[in-house]
Parts: sequence; C-alpha cells; structure tokens
Amino acid sequence: MARAIVGWRLHEAATWPYVPIRFAQGAVINLRQLRYFTRIVEAGSITQAANELYVAQPALGSQMRLLEAELGVNLLQRHSRGVRTTPTGDLLYRRALPILQDLESLRQEVMASGHGRRESLVLGVTPGIANVLGSGLLVQARDAVPTVHISLVEEMSYVLADAVMRADVDLALAYEVGDKPALRSTALLQEELVFVSKPSSPFSQCDEGGAAEITLAQAVSHPLVLADGRDPVRRLIEREAGRLACVFSVAYEASSISTMKNIILHGEAAGILPRGTVMAELRSGALRMRRIVKPTLCRRLYLIERAQRQPLQAESAVLAFINAMVDQFAREQGDLVHDLHRVAPG
Repeated sequence: MARAIVGWRLHEAATWPYVPIRFAQGAVINLRQLRYFTRIVEAGSITQAANELYVAQPALGSQMRLLEAELGVNLLQRHSRGVRTTPTGDLLYRRALPILQDLESLRQEVMASGHGRRESLVLGVTPGIANVLGSGLLVQARDAVPTVHISLVEEMSYVLADAVMRADVDLALAYEVGDKPALRSTALLQEELVFVSKPSSPFSQCDEGGAAEITLAQAVSHPLVLADGRDPVRRLIEREAGRLACVFSVAYEASSISTMKNIILHGEAAGILPRGTVMAELRSGALRMRRIVKPTLCRRLYLIERAQRQPLQAESAVLAFINAMVDQFAREQGDLVHDLHRVAPG
C-alpha cells in the first residue's frame, strides 16, 4: 500500500534533500541527513526510522555518523531501547523542524502555482468509513475541493497511523491511535461497537426472545473472530473484558475486515465490530446486530496528521470537506455515534 502511493515522495526524497547547507566554519549539513535525523529522533530508534524511511539500517547509521563527524559533535546517545538526543542533538532537532517545514511549504506552493498544477493530498480512511460513505467519496472530494488532488487510502487504523508517521499519508481518519509525539490528533466522535452474528448461528439463537442487546460478558463467551493485537478494537475488548474478569479466547484471528465478515457469515464465529463494516450485510439480513451493554464499548475517531505537516493553500476547504464526511458518517450511524468535536477550518 504505502510504497505504491508515494512514488512522487520517493522521487522527491532522492533530489532536494541532497542540497547542502554550508556554515561559515565550513561544516556542511546535507538536507537528506537533516530529514533522516529528525525521523530518527521522532521514532526513538534507528531501526524503526530505517523501516519508516525504506532505508537500510547500516546506511542510515552511517549517514548519522557522517553528520556528527562533519559537525564535530555527538547528536545521539545509543541505549538498549534505541536512541535519545544529546543537548546538542535536541537543539539541532528543534531548529531543523522549521527548516524542513519551510522547504515542504515552498515545494507545495511552487507546485501549486507553477503550470497551474493542483495541490496533492493523500487521505486515509478506515474500511468502516469507506463502506458507509461509499464509492462516491472521491467524486465528492473533487467537487468540494477542486484545487486539490485527493487520493484515498483504505486501511485499518493502526496501519494508517504508521503511514501518517512515515508521511506516506497526509491526513487520516483513524480510531484510537494512542499518544504518539510525532502525530497531531483531534478527536471527532465516539462510535459504539456492536455484536454481530449470523442469524441462524448458535450465537444468535442462544439469547431468549431475540434480544436487541447483549452484555459484554455474554458477547465474549462466544467464539470470536478479531484482528491481531495491534488493532484498537481488539485492545479495547481485551481491556474491558479483563476489567470484568471475563475470560475469553479468540477463535479466529484475521488481518482484514473481509476475512472477518466471511467467517461470521459462515457461522463459524461471532464478531465485535463497528456497524459500518457490516452495514450492507445487516440491511440484507445476512447478519444480525446487537448493541453491547454493561459496559458499552466505544471507540474514538480522530483526524491525525504529522506534527510537521504544512497546511495546504486550500486547507480550509479540505477541512470543511472532512467535516462534511464526518457529519454524513454520523447521520448514517444514527444513535451509535456521539459527536465530540469538529475540525476548525483555517
């Protein structure tokens, strides 16, 4: 996913970052080294930064040693869990951020004004949001923000958060992204999760009278299909079930929503999912939904971006479009969604 959508970014990274900044004392900082250095600081690890940058770890470490040798100072302290900045490294990091931000802003302005080219934005959404809002989303984006070319990426929340930190995705609507210093996040709404099963399965028939609600203890007593341990929904279920001392096991672990749905549709397990991911199956009667109570399981939707991201010239129009998306999503979900905030344009 990420490699395919950022070909222009990789090309960009291979050109302007080589331009040197020369100081009066003769020291030279390569802009690529500066970009690498800030990514290492934010990742807290050369290994993690190398993965995010698609650069071999030895090569990245070599670039940092060259930078330190050129400046004649130590910038990073290695420790068992990764790296931390020295006081001098912290100074370089703080001063480097506005330099890189100004360069990115300049690049966007020149591209937007020269030859009438539009600005570009990669927007990430979760499968549930894409499922609810439908295939017309790109058409709506083109009509709402004609001066910006918006590309959509559909992935699970934790994948989107990683993509935003790598700058492969510019903005994303993602759930429960956690506290990540490299990200800015704005909470938009709270969404209830529901218990989903095949109507003819034992998981639906064991409740008297076809009840519209199910307790969390009852829900986790059934065989469940869930995503892996990185998924925010999985972590939320485990945390709340643990708080209630409910022991449960995951019958199936799947890495995609489509696989989860197929397992539920075959009656092999039940699921705890957002309604949006199974909206079509619920409407057709192929699946049955019950609200979870005692406690209600809710997850928060955030708009996330890199802390260093420079706003577009059409930023206000982009944020207004995102607000309209979230409003439409909330209307489709009804009382399963509780409003928290909106992104202020401008």
